[in-house]
Amino acid sequence: LDGAGDLYFADTGNNRIRRLVPDPMTPDPVIQLPAIVTVVNAISLRQGAVAPGEIAAIFGTGLGPDTPVTGVLDADGVLPGTLGGVEVRFEGTLAPIFFAQSGQLNVQVPYTVAGMETASVEVRYQENVVGTASVTIAPAAPAMLTLATNPDGSPNAESAPAPRSTWMTFYATGEGLTDGPNIAGTPAQAPYPHPLLAISLTIAGVDAEILYAGSAPDLIGVLQINARVPGGFVPPGEAAVVLTVGAATAPAVTVWLK
Repeated sequence: LDGAGDLYFADTGNNRIRRLVPDPMTPDPVIQLPAIVTVVNAISLRQGAVAPGEIAAIFGTGLGPDTPVTGVLDADGVLPGTLGGVEVRFEGTLAPIFFAQSGQLNVQVPYTVAGMETASVEVRYQENVVGTASVTIAPAAPAMLTLATNPDGSPNAESAPAPRSTWMTFYATGEGLTDGPNIAGTPAQAPYPHPLLAISLTIAGVDAEILYAGSAPDLIGVLQINARVPGGFVPPGEAAVVLTVGAATAPAVTVWLK
């Protein structure tokens, strides 16, 4: 190999010294690195730390099929980690997939990341790595659904406020480890697991009595909270609800009281 990049070799079969010259018209090969994807809490859509067992959303391009695919439980009653040719791994562990489409994936963060400071995320589509990320792992990273239900099971709304001193039901994700088996992709069954971290809830800035805080029956990665609405200290109308799990506080949501 000479200084110009020409390659000389002895062709003994033809009694020749041959020279191979690089084609100046051939561009250098371009190495395509996997794109960086965005991992957020699937409820709040906020970036930041994720917790074991949390439902997370992953955004990017070319992450899966153009036509949306929804995950279903397998014969063992578990949400699988492969859907529509898509796999998502957190530090090498498959994450159960709720939903897959080219621009968005919804998954449950495996409980195996508990105790880690960070975790690598790898998205594969049709056996090719199409996205990567690095996420911070926290003991809890809660977010609440904006939909709460009244004592009669109806959706809470301005036109359907909840009576004060009665109880309401709230739903969240990101509570972290529970006192149950902590197996990702498994719907909650009785006896329902409870978060290991302390749970508190305020309504209009007043502590609410928590009647139940545990896994939502038959759901995956969802925390259900039944709490009593404070009485005389809380005025009717719009009220902010704030959930705290351990040292982590979820973004406030709004309910209506009468």
